[in-house]
Amino acid sequence: MRINPAHLPLTAAFVTVILWAFAFPASRAALSYFSVEQIVLFRHVVACLFYAILFVLGKFPRPQLRDIPVLIMLGLLGITVYQICFVFGMGKVAGGAAAMIVAANPVCSGLLARIFLGEKLSPLAWAGILISVVGVAIISLLKGTDGEPTGYLALLAAVVSISIYFVFQKPFFERYSPLAMTSYTCLGGTLPLLIFLPETMAAIHNAPLAPIVWIVAMGIFSSGIGFLLWFYALSKLRAGVVTSFLFLQPVLVAWLSWTWLSEIPETKTFVGGAVVLIGVGMILREQLGKARVA
Repeated sequence: MRINPAHLPLTAAFVTVILWAFAFPASRAALSYFSVEQIVLFRHVVACLFYAILFVLGKFPRPQLRDIPVLIMLGLLGITVYQICFVFGMGKVAGGAAAMIVAANPVCSGLLARIFLGEKLSPLAWAGILISVVGVAIISLLKGTDGEPTGYLALLAAVVSISIYFVFQKPFFERYSPLAMTSYTCLGGTLPLLIFLPETMAAIHNAPLAPIVWIVAMGIFSSGIGFLLWFYALSKLRAGVVTSFLFLQPVLVAWLSWTWLSEIPETKTFVGGAVVLIGVGMILREQLGKARVA
């Protein structure tokens, strides 16, 4: 069976969301042994080492001098700010409510892409986004949203920062490959976190093996492979279409929590998940029907 090349970016986006969903339960589990800053630093040092190996094996252009300030700023927003706010929020807000807030990313990204990049989504795609929002609301809001205000604010800041990160890097794909963009921004976002290196090393020494393995797995799969696949999809498709896959995240998080943490989903989770799949299906139908790449 041959895969249509036009469908590869969609597949990459879907696989990425699976890898990122893993970070939800893994982060919550690791917080018992590591602080927010330690998790973020440890995870992205692993990711940078992963990219360094790929850098040695392959060749891609060094960043142009005029692009370096913007690449560093994108790295600070997409790595430093997003990850610290995300992990902090996950420790303060119930999983369902957290998933609902993070799922606002496609709407925020779609609006930014419309305003700054001139990207347009069809009425069918926007309808799919709205239906997906309803599905996420069923999963999250109707299950209860216990949490602290600081957690909500942190997750909202995470949504805004990662949306800017996704949208404003898109013009750079004319000069850099997805691998190059992933490497540059990951390095730019990780360097400021090195101030937490001494305490992170001490935490690694004192922690049991399991949370260390979870963080390393997040570094390799969620950050390393995940962002590489995501940037590939983003370089080929409209930002609004790619980020719409994030609506699947609450469904996947519920499934992982069920299989990994033995948290049995409520009936509302199954209903909301079905609604989310309908919405995402509408977006995919619109994209596959046009079969256009950016």
